[in-house]
Amino acid sequence: MTNNVHGIGINTGSVNPYGSQPKGGEAKPEENKPEVQSQAPAAPQVKPDDVLSYMAQNAVAVNPRVSAPRTYDISKYVTPEQAARIAGFVTSFEDQVAEGLIAIDAEFGENSPLSEQAKYELAAGMVK
Repeated sequence: MTNNVHGIGINTGSVNPYGSQPKGGEAKPEENKPEVQSQAPAAPQVKPDDVLSYMAQNAVAVNPRVSAPRTYDISKYVTPEQAARIAGFVTSFEDQVAEGLIAIDAEFGENSPLSEQAKYELAAGMVK
């Protein structure tokens, strides 16, 4: 049933400002149950200044620290024939990159706007 209250259609039949009792009779008072609180281990508190200094150090350190280069015993991983074949591929690649660098220098001249890294990337991309 919808009543027209001040020109607004409101269903006043469902509005009860006094609260309602449960249909099973009077409301039962809540029993005093012991509350179980889960206690999570407290995380150690960190000072805000420590967090900010950590963030500042990470923002500055763009390149991670590099350890000393390690040498590997190739004979553990490949046979001598495979090592010779791989070395041949590497020297062939290096020769083709060197030829690409010569071509780039010839094309752009000595005063090219490209950095050395860009030249090497271009020359490596030219390898077939």
